[in-house]
Amino acid sequence: MDGDMAENDPLCGRVGEIAVALRRLSDALDEGDELPELLQRLVGNIVKIVPDAGSAGVTLLRDGRLETEVCSTPLVYELDHAQFLAGAGPCLDAARSGRVVRADRAEMRRRWPQFWERAEQFGTASTLAAPLRIDDETAGSFNLYSEHDHGFDSLDETLVEVFTTAVETALRQARRGARARTEIAQLGRALQSRPTIDRAVGIVMAARGLTAEEAFAVLVRQSQHENVKLRDVAARLVARLAPACKPARPER
Repeated sequence: MDGDMAENDPLCGRVGEIAVALRRLSDALDEGDELPELLQRLVGNIVKIVPDAGSAGVTLLRDGRLETEVCSTPLVYELDHAQFLAGAGPCLDAARSGRVVRADRAEMRRRWPQFWERAEQFGTASTLAAPLRIDDETAGSFNLYSEHDHGFDSLDETLVEVFTTAVETALRQARRGARARTEIAQLGRALQSRPTIDRAVGIVMAARGLTAEEAFAVLVRQSQHENVKLRDVAARLVARLAPACKPARPER
């Protein structure tokens, strides 16, 4: 296909927009953006990619509860909330089944009558929801709403599915990177607190005539009993003994 044909082919144009959106996502990941900021960018992009999508949002499932994480317009909150109250709807079906859900007005009325009534009030005539699974703990759906009765077709469904699949991969990598940074920070704090813990162990050994293992176990039990971090228990013990260990100042 030559350049002129590509410019006049709407499919090529939309695929190109997906590529641009994914490049922007990659840049945002490099910048270290948090998950809500990343999802907000994606919602704004998907509305541009799917012509008849008047609004879009992301629903995430956490601790058994569904929540609207981000949205392009306040309408999304209303439509999602109607599904949460009814316990049924396109975004719930997509999140639970792991499959893309596409429905027009008649299909919504048949499958989710309570949600359909609310959608009618807000002039929403069709919907498209694609499952989104970031990791074992975070799942949900990418939701699009349209005021047109047949606002989404099979091509929209395929493009959104491709888009969300790529997004899932990118977000998983981002979450892994975030966890790795957290673990490194925790290790750094542990190494910084090690000398203090060693001093506290020595204090307990001298005071009670215990071995190093027994003294460490004493500190661990105290940490668990008080629900305080081990390094804080050690620091408190060292600080309490520090004034007694200071050499006397010579008299003038």
